[in-house]
Amino acid sequence: MLKNLVFALTLLSAPLAASIIKKPPAKATEITYNDFVCTEQDKSNVYEIISTMATTGKVSLLFNQSHLKELGTKINHLHPLKFLAAIFTNPELKAHMADVWNDSFKKNGFLNGLAPSLTREAEKGKLQSHIADFANEVGVSEEDLQDYFEERDWKNLVYYLIQS
Repeated sequence: MLKNLVFALTLLSAPLAASIIKKPPAKATEITYNDFVCTEQDKSNVYEIISTMATTGKVSLLFNQSHLKELGTKINHLHPLKFLAAIFTNPELKAHMADVWNDSFKKNGFLNGLAPSLTREAEKGKLQSHIADFANEVGVSEEDLQDYFEERDWKNLVYYLIQS
């Protein structure tokens, strides 16, 4: 009987001991820029969004708004730097961005979608370590990008990417 009681107490104390002794969480490994996902389907969705914005008038854009929002939801998982890379590694989309940029309505719509996600990633400290790889992917100088990221000047960052 005593043997059973000791065994039962041992079983009961194990969860108690486990709840008292806290093991530090495993240190998360740093995610690299290449770990960020951007599938061919993601690129296709980005292409459709940007080309539609560039080639469609404001009234038509309003009629296409629900479809564009649906596409935006499908790429919501993209890191903002991968979203920008999907645009600025495609010569046709880069040219389309100049058309978007020349229309303040479209430019503001683009920036209103992009800027919050860049700012959120910057506040989490998840942009600075990826600037070099991003710059390399889009074919620009890392040094030229530093000020835009430090100042969180997303408007001029995009303008620089269009001009480069």
